[in-house]
Amino acid sequence: MAQKKISGENPEQGQPPVPTSSTATRLVEALHQSAHLLAYDLDSTVHRPHHSTWAAFRVLSIIGQQGPISPAHTAQLSGMSKPALSNLLKPLLAQGFVEQETAAADKRSKMLSITAAGQKYLAEIAPQQQKLEEQWANELTPIEQDLLISLLNKLMAGDRAAHNRGNRT
Repeated sequence: MAQKKISGENPEQGQPPVPTSSTATRLVEALHQSAHLLAYDLDSTVHRPHHSTWAAFRVLSIIGQQGPISPAHTAQLSGMSKPALSNLLKPLLAQGFVEQETAAADKRSKMLSITAAGQKYLAEIAPQQQKLEEQWANELTPIEQDLLISLLNKLMAGDRAAHNRGNRT
């Protein structure tokens, strides 16, 4: 039996063409695999040993830097949907890392603030987080790091990213 070419043509009748990997597909796969492997490493190495997650660390960092802050603005800054943020806030509230209070200007709204326990947690975890981030970043030269940041920012400023950010609820 003759070997098939991976060119989009399939010599066997009745078979659909063999898909080829486009540059766009390879780009999306590389981004996806890199992001998931990085998230796994951060979660398993830094956050799970402290009974937390990288997502919780990001949200707690945002609240610590921006707070008091509304849940909607926190979701926007973290890139999370509002329901995902709501689920993530439950353990942060239960652990006493975040407090939620009624907004002074609008009694229907809530505001999030970091507590002393949340600040202590960030102070303990942030150096570990930064060390692992540096290990990942050091795989690239400083010029490559700047280029990658620039290219990723360009993707995030593009039409598809804007469209999808607008669709998150």
